[in-house]
Amino acid sequence: MMTPANCGRLLNSMKRLAGVGTGYVGLVSGAMFASVGNRVTCVDKDPRVVEALRTGRCPIHEPGLDEILRSAIADGNLNFTTDTAEAVEAADAIFIAVGTPSLESGAYNFQYVEEGAHEIGRALCEHKQYLVVLKSTVTPDIYARVHAILVKETAGSGAKFEVISNPEFLAEGTAIRDFAQPHRVIIGVVSQEAQEFMEALYAPFTKRKAGLLQFTDPKSAIVSKLAANSFLACRVALINELARYCDTVGADIECVRTGLASDPRIGQLFLYAGPGYGGSCFGKDIRALGESAREHGTDVSLIPAIEESNNRHKLHLPRKIEQYFGSVAEKTIAVWGLAFKARTDDIRESPAVDTIEYLLQRGAHIQAHDPQAMKRAEERFGSRIKQFENKYAAVCGADALVIMTEWDAYKSPDYHELSERLADRVIFDGRNILEANEVRQAGLVYIGIGRPQ
Repeated sequence: MMTPANCGRLLNSMKRLAGVGTGYVGLVSGAMFASVGNRVTCVDKDPRVVEALRTGRCPIHEPGLDEILRSAIADGNLNFTTDTAEAVEAADAIFIAVGTPSLESGAYNFQYVEEGAHEIGRALCEHKQYLVVLKSTVTPDIYARVHAILVKETAGSGAKFEVISNPEFLAEGTAIRDFAQPHRVIIGVVSQEAQEFMEALYAPFTKRKAGLLQFTDPKSAIVSKLAANSFLACRVALINELARYCDTVGADIECVRTGLASDPRIGQLFLYAGPGYGGSCFGKDIRALGESAREHGTDVSLIPAIEESNNRHKLHLPRKIEQYFGSVAEKTIAVWGLAFKARTDDIRESPAVDTIEYLLQRGAHIQAHDPQAMKRAEERFGSRIKQFENKYAAVCGADALVIMTEWDAYKSPDYHELSERLADRVIFDGRNILEANEVRQAGLVYIGIGRPQ
């Protein structure tokens, strides 16, 4: 536990931080903490990744991150290493920001968290006090597990530490803004000294707006992250189920959505019909929460139902395409958008991937375009699909256009160009981002999600 005397040393304006893991969360967090003057050393086990990062080459597409990364490196505030001990030795707080991929059961795989804890424990210096911050998305059980690992590794060394939880609430595509202007920062602490340290650390991002910092116990902080993603995923799943119902009865989901959103108890965020949620967070966190509840004998039947609903909905659009043509065999389908959302190159669990696989399995040919995700898609599909640098080139000769990602570049297309290039003049708008009447006035068939035809 930190002493008040030591806390005074830690509360100077500049903090020394170590970050274990340079994935999405670790890299954004490290760069943002360094951008306000802290000295940050991030650890990655892959020498190639470390070398690339040292030269300012960012391995992920996140708007604004490249500039912040290069600036922090140039200022000498952000460094990278493969040596955990090197990073930990000079740090006052160490962030564990490694991945927690899903096991087959749906539970998180804590292998990398535990490996990180062991390495951190061995690197803690004698007669020094540290904060070890869980930034990775975990379930509450891992808190005690990390603490036990650190106790074992530091036995007899004189090193003191406190484990706290600080879950991330970063959305891909807006992560820099989310970190710089957070809706809330939740921190699970035990001691007053740890609370004061974290309050000072986040002050550059939170001091201008009261109430952003929320302190609680570590396990409640952990569950807050799981609860937030489950709730948001539930909203998406519900509006998509309502969209399917609208398709059946001939109602318009946009009118329904407007009515719902006008209720102040509901609001409009995450209330847009689409092809289903994707990405690395919602599905993984819902599965892990459900498995954790099962292990503890708690009935949370709504949680797995969200995932089941979303998985069913991901096939709604490709089935509409198949229904329209009768058969998609030998049909050429143009797909605009491969990433699971705009402003990212991430195709993990993207509805576009499910749609393409469904169509390929039934004999369709795919011509695709995405402003950022085509390299990822090439790794995923190889030569099974054709990709084009120009969105209109992807449409040339296609029987239909399917919009899967809400990129700005797709929101105001040249309908004359589409009419000329599409063999069968039909657009399937999986994001409802086009004005249906404008599409139809251009002589094209418009089919959206939950929109009357």
